[in-house]
Amino acid sequence: MIPTFRPTIRRADMDAVLTRLAEDSIGSGVLAGEFSQKLAKHLNRRSGISFRSWGLAFRAALTALDLPEGARIGCSVLAPEAVRRQIDARGYETVLIDTQKDVPLLPSPLNVDYEAFRLDALYVDTRLGFVPDLDSFAQLGIPLLEDISEGLGGNTGSVMAGSVGELTIIGLEPEHIITAGGGAVVATSNTRRVAALNRAVNGESGDLPLPDMNSALGLTQMKQLEAFIERRRDLARRFVRTLQRTRHSLPVQPGDGENVYCALPVLVESSPRDVEHYARTHGVTVIRAFQTTILNALSDTDPSSSDADQSPESPPGTDTPAMTETVLKRFPQALSLAGRMVLFPLFPALSKADQERIERVLATLP
Repeated sequence: MIPTFRPTIRRADMDAVLTRLAEDSIGSGVLAGEFSQKLAKHLNRRSGISFRSWGLAFRAALTALDLPEGARIGCSVLAPEAVRRQIDARGYETVLIDTQKDVPLLPSPLNVDYEAFRLDALYVDTRLGFVPDLDSFAQLGIPLLEDISEGLGGNTGSVMAGSVGELTIIGLEPEHIITAGGGAVVATSNTRRVAALNRAVNGESGDLPLPDMNSALGLTQMKQLEAFIERRRDLARRFVRTLQRTRHSLPVQPGDGENVYCALPVLVESSPRDVEHYARTHGVTVIRAFQTTILNALSDTDPSSSDADQSPESPPGTDTPAMTETVLKRFPQALSLAGRMVLFPLFPALSKADQERIERVLATLP
């Protein structure tokens, strides 16, 4: 069975990790700083701090923003539910925003009046590797917290993803563009933010930077980043040619930007459940694209009266409709994407036989 995600681990990666083991250097050490700095430099950032999980990195980034209690932080309703939980746990208010019609991205400020949301900060991610209109978001005058875990290496045509926000999070889990076996790096060029990030992993809180063993893996993965991205794009071009002969479609990166394929997102014109079952019977694991998102959590939540889920057209303070109506009326674009999009495997380690199997499944989808 071909999995949807698989890390690309080469001999150089194994040798780097084995060297750390042979030298008994598996805890946090000099390699953690070297790796995080190299990753930050790649994004044209001054400093990078590593963390042992994405959750710790996100929490530290929120702390580093130093926002007042009750601050309003906007994010896509298709962001991971963990984003909302972290924001709420910090005492801030999560302001949910619908996505674009054809891609799981926040709409451009050229098309939506973000001032109406009264935001103090904005979480901007590269969902499924697609890159938002960072040039326009940078003009909003509020701190941007970029998350390029799924879009490392993407660009808008003029700026690199991860190079615009006040802080940038790069996840390093096995399903991300590069992996360190887990963890994340937060990059920034703001000296004051760096000091706050360092305090989060100084040991007093019980949290430490990424272990050297993981950092060694991250360093070798960094050297292969460009090759990984090009390989993913080559595979995508091959699969797209097959998909174009069917009634199903692929989301397209808006504007002049270049996205990165962390998987192959397919908008199906039939039942996603039927597609999942059909692919599985032919040895290919296909999953729903948005299983752990805020939108998914909203569907299981009781009706709420918080105005955080209102659109800019809804005056603050009015009663919010039942949650089912909120999902249908407030987030129609995201709901449509979530109901139709599935993910096929697309990773550099796909063998020729695996590629051919995926093509056969794509060509004969129900």
